[in-house]
Amino acid sequence: MQKRLRIGRRLKIVQVFWYGYCALGVLLLANLPSWGQTFDLETILENMQQTYEQTKALTADFHQVATLSSLGRQQISSGRVSIEKPHSIRWEYVSPDTQTILYDGSTLRIYTPKRRQMLQSSVDEQNRSNVALLFLAGMGNLRETFTVTALESPSPHLASMLLIPRSTQAGFSELHITVNTQSYLVETLLIHDSIGNLTEIRLTTLVSHIMLSPKTFELILPPDTEILTPTDFTGRK
Repeated sequence: MQKRLRIGRRLKIVQVFWYGYCALGVLLLANLPSWGQTFDLETILENMQQTYEQTKALTADFHQVATLSSLGRQQISSGRVSIEKPHSIRWEYVSPDTQTILYDGSTLRIYTPKRRQMLQSSVDEQNRSNVALLFLAGMGNLRETFTVTALESPSPHLASMLLIPRSTQAGFSELHITVNTQSYLVETLLIHDSIGNLTEIRLTTLVSHIMLSPKTFELILPPDTEILTPTDFTGRK
């Protein structure tokens, strides 16, 4: 029973990561032209797409609150994220526990130092058709990928939108984003999944880069690290 609970927590970590991962696809669309409480949605979408296509790499601090309806509790965490197109991602949790999540375009790795374990999974062609992955690979088209609706903005300096993914492969049912119209950056993302879980991510100190150091995406494991794959959970070979 305890082993099943541990496996459930590991899978939940993977699930929360994918919410953040989907959010990053929208994060890369952050630098927008200024607008007020009303704006021309088509113009905004066009500028979002152009800005994303020109973005090479970025870093940001994040604060994440995951409301897990199935468990009846919240998980609060924070850390730093680094992204470099076309595929490299590092999602580094520093509080309350350290954890490193890496993706290189073909392999997803989740390393938890406290457990001395790394969960490793290949990302096949079908999974690469996921909405978020298309954006991170530089192949996504916002209007084709989402149904987008302008929402009432909470202040003249903010603009809000609702994004509904068209793909059934997406890891979320809807996404709310709020953009600061003075800094032109996404400030918050609220991700809804199909079973009622919510994940809110607040982004600060976001910086664009021409490129990041290759060491950013390296992961050196202690010799006694246990390597786990999805077959360790399902029993399939």
